[in-house]
Amino acid sequence: MTRPFNVTLGLLALVACERATPPTRDAAPQLAGAAAAVPPAAPTVTATPPPCTPAPTPPAAETIMLSQVEFSSLGGWSNDHVAEALPAFLQSCDRIAKLGNDKPIGVDGYSGKASEWRAACSAAKAVRLGRASSDADARAFFEKEFTPYRAASSTATGFDGKLTGYCVQSLRASKKRGGAYQAPIYARPSDLISVDLGKFISDGKGRTVWGRVDTKSKTFEHYASRAEIRQGLLANRKLELMWADDKLDVLFAEIEGSAVVTLDDGSKVWLEVDGKTSRPYRGVGKILRDLGTPPGTGSMQGIRKWFAANPERFDEIVDQNESFVFFKKANKAGAQGSQGVTLTAQRSAAIDRAFIAYSTPMWIDSTAPVPNATTSAPLQRLVIAQDTGGGIKGPVRADIYWGEDAAAVDVAGRMNSNGGYYLLLPKKVVVPPTFVAATSTAGAASGAP
Repeated sequence: MTRPFNVTLGLLALVACERATPPTRDAAPQLAGAAAAVPPAAPTVTATPPPCTPAPTPPAAETIMLSQVEFSSLGGWSNDHVAEALPAFLQSCDRIAKLGNDKPIGVDGYSGKASEWRAACSAAKAVRLGRASSDADARAFFEKEFTPYRAASSTATGFDGKLTGYCVQSLRASKKRGGAYQAPIYARPSDLISVDLGKFISDGKGRTVWGRVDTKSKTFEHYASRAEIRQGLLANRKLELMWADDKLDVLFAEIEGSAVVTLDDGSKVWLEVDGKTSRPYRGVGKILRDLGTPPGTGSMQGIRKWFAANPERFDEIVDQNESFVFFKKANKAGAQGSQGVTLTAQRSAAIDRAFIAYSTPMWIDSTAPVPNATTSAPLQRLVIAQDTGGGIKGPVRADIYWGEDAAAVDVAGRMNSNGGYYLLLPKKVVVPPTFVAATSTAGAASGAP
């Protein structure tokens, strides 16, 4: 079907603003979770779109640069229980198996084709787990099948990425509204649609915008804001999946990207993201910091403490984050990643797929909070890229999935670390010269800052 001219014009104008406005990144760990909102959106588009204000440094100017290194350059490589990452990698291999041989693994331009990953996936199945030698066998497998590359940004120097954490949010809810259950959890509206920017602009690969088509003007425009939804815009559309007893928990479920719900009848339901708006995202932690609130409000724990002391200001503060996330009931237990796999605690990560392909093994070199302590410890381990998040933007930016238990919540809520990672690519993949870093940095090892 031919797209109406005004809709096409409106979409391209929205794309232009999308490109001109750099994504907001909240420094707080939980606010950069895998479902943290999407890049800041442009003004509502009409057939005669308003001009966009160009950003000083548009996202398109940044690329990933790779430096080939030896496995010996990976700090802590010989100490990690790398066999724990194999089940996660095999899940990604199941997704690769469904791709045609010439199908690119990702949209990044350097990760190769499905055919170049098949040998590694086949060899991974041969590694026997559950034995005393499993870690050694898994390590030998990765060293034989992959080549490590240190990842860096073309717009920065050094090993200067940002790593945060996310987890599963626990909720208490009822299928019916009543009593303490007053916070709605919404399903995706039928008129909310997504558009792959990569189909319209060359530097839009891995980017998606969400909105609606105005049936009268035939333009593609923003969906409702958080305040409009809270004030009843979606009322009487039967979109309420359930009603929770804590609206802050619902907000954190949006941020984390998944939730396990204990219903009032004792049963459990898993939720996963099923769409979101492209309204401007503002992290609640940053909003509070901008108000001059005390230190600590940038963490999940700090935000909870602040709202416990100021419950009457919840809507005032949270409405400043116009972005909104919709959910659906998951078909199986566990947090579901954007790749379509069940995430593995401490072995799955969310990335910006404009720079990194799903399925890519990543050697993390950073630090993380010690559970239930005020100290941090080195974080050097193998994870697999299996998820995305609106707040996860950039070539050296990752969100580590920690799981659903109390320790995971504690660590994910406080993690906000400097550091970086190395990407492991199958040896059959030849990285194009445009992604190869200067010789002076190749092979340079760097530990966690």
